[in-house]
Amino acid sequence: MSGEDIESLRRAIEANARPRNSYWAWRDKPIAERGAADTILRAAGLRVDRLVSRGEGQDPPDCEGMVDGLWSGIEVTELVHRETLEQSITAIRQRNAGRESRLPVAYFEWARGDLLAALQELINGKDKADLKGGPYDQYILVIHTDEFFLLPDTVARYVEGAIFDVKCITQAYLGLSYRPDTAAGEGGHPAFRLSLVRA
Repeated sequence: MSGEDIESLRRAIEANARPRNSYWAWRDKPIAERGAADTILRAAGLRVDRLVSRGEGQDPPDCEGMVDGLWSGIEVTELVHRETLEQSITAIRQRNAGRESRLPVAYFEWARGDLLAALQELINGKDKADLKGGPYDQYILVIHTDEFFLLPDTVARYVEGAIFDVKCITQAYLGLSYRPDTAAGEGGHPAFRLSLVRA
């Protein structure tokens, strides 16, 4: 790749990413959703084939394709501490514009209860039977996060033994942004299958 190509790619990434918690963020929402779903499901050890985005106004689900040989509807959402993110983005933009900011760039320190409650809330918000596609053999929820304090070991401890109530979702996964070191000793995206129970 030439220096000009690298610079062009850098500009495209900057134009599409937000200034904080940006690993999974992309202004072209269907591309971001499809990319997160594909990456996290594969990281969880699933076979993913023919994954496509559904058109605007044709969701839920956001994507559909074959997952482990089953026709699947896949909904994608982000786990983020919204207040902390908004405060940090405001502070970064003020500083970049040369203004003083009274707001610090901040990171939310997730406790186990915070994480489990936030995950259940995200599940509740996406656990709907009014899918516009299908019929599907399974309905999968993929949750991605780039939260600073959600490290793989911490998340593994927090979700161990946790059970989430669902009505329609058949599988749910939480995926973290890329880590250069994983349990396998090489870089990758830590992914966690969440334990579900029908409510």
